[in-house]
Amino acid sequence: MTRLEAAKRAIHFQNPPYIPMFRSEYFERADVLRIPVENHFGGPKKLTSEWGFEWEEQEDLQFYMGQTKTPIITDWDLLPSYKPASIDADPHRFDYADKLMREYPDRYYLADFQISGFTVASFVRGFEDFLMDFYLEPNKVEELLDIVFAREEDLIRACAAKGFHGIAFYDDMGTQQSLIFSKEIFRKFFKPRFKKQFDLAHSLGMDVFMHSCGRVVDLIPEYIDIGLDIMNCGQPALNGIEYMGREFGNDVCFCLPVGYQTTAVTGTLQDVEDELLKYIECFAKKSGGYIAYILKGYAGTFGAEKERKIIEIYDKYCGRD
Repeated sequence: MTRLEAAKRAIHFQNPPYIPMFRSEYFERADVLRIPVENHFGGPKKLTSEWGFEWEEQEDLQFYMGQTKTPIITDWDLLPSYKPASIDADPHRFDYADKLMREYPDRYYLADFQISGFTVASFVRGFEDFLMDFYLEPNKVEELLDIVFAREEDLIRACAAKGFHGIAFYDDMGTQQSLIFSKEIFRKFFKPRFKKQFDLAHSLGMDVFMHSCGRVVDLIPEYIDIGLDIMNCGQPALNGIEYMGREFGNDVCFCLPVGYQTTAVTGTLQDVEDELLKYIECFAKKSGGYIAYILKGYAGTFGAEKERKIIEIYDKYCGRD
């Protein structure tokens, strides 16, 4: 059985022979390869996204993303003139994907949008203004979201044609205590648009992966309802590891990092091991439902010792090697 087949079986609860591993580096040991397909770091200083906004300068921008400079749509009168670059504007979009697909021909390829949906729209409009506009200018919000989601749908089609097996959306929708906005807002503005994207990906033979940081557990059943295949919570403990396993572990495949605002920062090596083993206990069934996750950047941010520990545990309990 190839690594691709093992990953698909885990995602779809079809009895994989082992727990597949997702890595954003160390590709020689990975089953799932996360491959960026959008350029958010272009321009002379690598600070310009293809959506048109610019990042504030900071160390290790590509790992942290950070904050944007002045929004593009400072006034809704500017919306009619906002035209993000077309998908075809970047002739090198899939150069890195081509390289990895040649080097690792038997893997599961996940097209990484890096940021998407709500996050993109909030950067284009400005975060605080965008949140207020849900109530003050809902029709303008709908127009902007239609622009963002339609362009993403073009990229979904292009990724399917390139041979990707899944699409990875990255949309942080939680604070440390709750959702950024109400479930009613999610259901009105985002759920129908996500469903259209999920349905499109599925119709093209691809799975859907959703990353979201913060306390987003209340959105998991909403995502499951519209067909999500893989859930990636950035802060699993914040959402209740045992609760998620009990309530949703039979309905969606989970792919979880060591908590990178908690355990990976302040925890001991034993804490790291305990958290990883809890994931395996709560989510990894004989039928599937779990993909081990190793995040690029652990060594530089949390220390090489913790990164080695994460790799050691997952190599011991998960991968086929």
